[in-house]
Amino acid sequence: MKKPLLTFAAVITTTAIATSAYLATLENPTDIQRDLSTTSNAIAIAGTTAIFGLLDDEDEDENDSSAG
Repeated sequence: MKKPLLTFAAVITTTAIATSAYLATLENPTDIQRDLSTTSNAIAIAGTTAIFGLLDDEDEDENDSSAG
């Protein structure tokens, strides 16, 4: 179950990072584009945190299964 969640988190995080990068290149962004950029940054940070959390959990599961 963790691998599909990891894939889902990676896709969403990558999309948020790409959106944020595109919006950062705009010369005169509108207020809505600035808000979208802020939201994309928050999603990218949360997604990165989730990815590292899922990776840590996956490592613990592998260690638990080899011990028992």
